[in-house]
Amino acid sequence: MVRFLDTTGSIVHNVLSALTSITNKHSCREYTVLNDIATALYGLLKPVEEVRYIVSRDNLESIIHTILEAHGVGGHYSEVLERIKDQRLVAVSTVFYPLLVLEIALNPLEDNILTNSQLVDINEYKLCIPKLEYLIAKLISMKLYPYNIYGYTLFFTWLNTEKLDFKLLVELLKISNVNLREVVSEIENMSNYLQLFKPQKLEKSLLEFKSLVFSVM
Repeated sequence: MVRFLDTTGSIVHNVLSALTSITNKHSCREYTVLNDIATALYGLLKPVEEVRYIVSRDNLESIIHTILEAHGVGGHYSEVLERIKDQRLVAVSTVFYPLLVLEIALNPLEDNILTNSQLVDINEYKLCIPKLEYLIAKLISMKLYPYNIYGYTLFFTWLNTEKLDFKLLVELLKISNVNLREVVSEIENMSNYLQLFKPQKLEKSLLEFKSLVFSVM
């Protein structure tokens, strides 16, 4: 994982400080953070434009209150709580932070993400992030740009490392109800663009992944 260097006074410091405050009050089964923090920790480095959370429907009021207070937007609590209960997802525009997005875990994939969320220590910061396979499956299953691209980018980043559990990833994609044939097609199309840089071992990894996908279809 990538370690941030000196972040004092930066947006990254503010966000990680907020995450630490949240982690001190809630477990990783109650919340986890997705992009742009988790994706960065797995190697997809980009400006922190959005801090997106999945939160448990259990103890929802307390979790939402803690997150908003940690990000300095506690005054929006009543409105955010009403909207997230009605729409399951809400975006909160902040002045000194990136866009803050919260969504309730309501399907099997998101429940699994929270169940398997892991605690990470980064210098003095503490935060909960999904395990890699769960993050990739979530991002791809969103079927929205740029999240799906983040998911595929992480897939190719870790494809040849022998640290990506293909079987688990396929199982997660299956319970997310994505079209597995479309996922394979997207991966094949992207693989073609990487043709000039693709070692033989990467080709073998892709074949292994596709074989697992077709075995569950």
